[in-house]
Amino acid sequence: MAKIAIIIPYFGKWPEWMQLYLYSCSKNEFIDWYFFTDCEKVDVIYKNLYFIYLSFEEYCYNVSKKLEIDFKPMPAYKLCDLRPFYGYIHQDILKEYDFWGFADVDVLWGNIKDFYSDNLLSKYDVFSTHNDRLSGHFCILRNDLRYTNLCFKIKDWHTKLESEQNFALDEGEFSRLIFPQSKIIGKFYRQIMMKWMGWKLAWETYYTFFPFFHAVFQFKKRKLYFKEQHTTPILSNDGTLYKYEAENWFYENGKITNDRTKKEYIYLHFMIFKKNNFRNDYFWKEDFYHLKNSDFTKKIIINKQGFNTLETK
Repeated sequence: MAKIAIIIPYFGKWPEWMQLYLYSCSKNEFIDWYFFTDCEKVDVIYKNLYFIYLSFEEYCYNVSKKLEIDFKPMPAYKLCDLRPFYGYIHQDILKEYDFWGFADVDVLWGNIKDFYSDNLLSKYDVFSTHNDRLSGHFCILRNDLRYTNLCFKIKDWHTKLESEQNFALDEGEFSRLIFPQSKIIGKFYRQIMMKWMGWKLAWETYYTFFPFFHAVFQFKKRKLYFKEQHTTPILSNDGTLYKYEAENWFYENGKITNDRTKKEYIYLHFMIFKKNNFRNDYFWKEDFYHLKNSDFTKKIIINKQGFNTLETK
């Protein structure tokens, strides 16, 4: 059985849904989750969750020392640019693992093992829940020197890490190093399909016919398991759900489903649900988490109204 470690630096204050998030992590016992944080100490102990408590400044100092740069970002979100470097920065922790990866915390995990079986983990090196690039909200890579040191091939990586600007290196330049053809595909999608078809039809067509690209670019030969899992509901600019999206998602017994397809999902990335998107401005939705205790054995519904326990007769 492959050993997997997920690295999550998170500083400031835990989000209100964190107890449920950690519970969903714990149900995926074949993964060890490492949190580097200065947030409040977690009371509930799960055997596959590890917390390294330190200040944001201490973490940045450790990064600076490991990478021999001056890493002192003001926004903690800049940590996303570090994701390609986790394999190198945290190699002391990762030396016992077959895979390392990164993840977001605005996610609710289903049964990951149902989607990334031991058979798939033995065949492939990189796993993404997107068809065409690394997925920032969850990605795992084989723990060998090829991927550990690939981050240093990012052009001007040291300058970009020292900058206050967020470059989205994980889904951008690092992703293109792993899958070079994604630059061509992305350009075709943005400059031709979206321009002539509009984003909705372009998006639908793109993901319908993308298996063709898998065959052309021989993903299996490259050992990339890039498969769109449709984990992130999409909202239109007026705040309404795209017509092919489920309105309600459910968490029960470590599994994620919704009211449209009824099938099981690897996870729910509820980023859009926790925001109201009007034009290009994002406003955090207040009063999003309505669960009053940590009894997560009951069925939970997640939608634009937030998290609620689903009352059953």
